[in-house]
Amino acid sequence: MIKKFYPSSLYNFLRLIQTNPVNKKILDCGAGGRDPKLAFFHENGFETYGIDISDEQINDAQNFCEKNSINLRITKGDMKNIPFDSNFFGYVFSYLSMVHLSKKDTAIAINEMHRVLMKGGLCYLNFLSKDDVNFDEKRESDPGEIISFHENQEYVHSYYEDDKPDDYFKNFEIIYKEKRHILNGKYFNTGRTCILDYILKK
Repeated sequence: MIKKFYPSSLYNFLRLIQTNPVNKKILDCGAGGRDPKLAFFHENGFETYGIDISDEQINDAQNFCEKNSINLRITKGDMKNIPFDSNFFGYVFSYLSMVHLSKKDTAIAINEMHRVLMKGGLCYLNFLSKDDVNFDEKRESDPGEIISFHENQEYVHSYYEDDKPDDYFKNFEIIYKEKRHILNGKYFNTGRTCILDYILKK
């Protein structure tokens, strides 16, 4: 067993999954990195799959898997064109990965997640609130979008007013929604202070 703690929002998602069993297949969109959240669901008996667009992030996740002798099935893929069949997964989630998409691409990615999710399945997503410490309307390139550069690489961060992500979910039932406003500290060491959490049912 991997001895570590995970973000509280994932425990909350697991709690709702356990009251809504469909199948045991779960997909993480944006699954790479040195601390893959898929490990939490692997520990709880799920058949895990993950995609990430970054070779470096995938390599970090593979190193984690080798160190902990697990296989999370993380491969290269774009959440705007998910490389799995329709209705394949019982559960889909993306943990602070869609925040790097433009609002137009976010809509495309959510439609793809809906496609690969089976009827009755659950999806967990989170968004950056405009109340987050890093939002600065003076730096907006488009409404709610801020472009930054790191090591000559361009990054976008999308921010939302309360309830605005609801517009993406015409084909989902919103079963849980929470605004997490961190008054002291940062959101699970991410540097974020205000997150909009959603759990959706197809």
